[in-house]
Amino acid sequence: MEAQQTEKRPLRLPPLPRPGKPLYERRKNRFQDTKSALIAAFDGAVNRGELDLVVIADESGFVVSNSSTDLDLTMLAAVTPLIGRGRARATVKRDGQERGLSVKAIEVLGETLYVACLGGNFGPRERELATSATAAKRILLS
Repeated sequence: MEAQQTEKRPLRLPPLPRPGKPLYERRKNRFQDTKSALIAAFDGAVNRGELDLVVIADESGFVVSNSSTDLDLTMLAAVTPLIGRGRARATVKRDGQERGLSVKAIEVLGETLYVACLGGNFGPRERELATSATAAKRILLS
């Protein structure tokens, strides 16, 4: 039997950063201000998860930040902490259709904030909620 020869390809890795050389920036739009960075992160989550919106509310139920939307979010932000604490279940309707709502609490500099995702299917909504909560915490702490 003849030994079967297989062509081995060399492993290719991107070059490591070198001192004094510019680093490659993977992000296309890097915002210097917190507001724009949060909006961009939330807009990305809305697009990926096919959601209606993403909003952050503080402990008192006031809007801290949200994705780009024309909707008035004061009522949604007001109930978000109650839902996040597990004291209420939300039934949110938009244009007569019931929309799913997922809420996650995050801790930032000793303050509890609540990230909420509205709309879309459960799996993508939960995934984008986790991503949005992580992004919000990173952006707010930077």
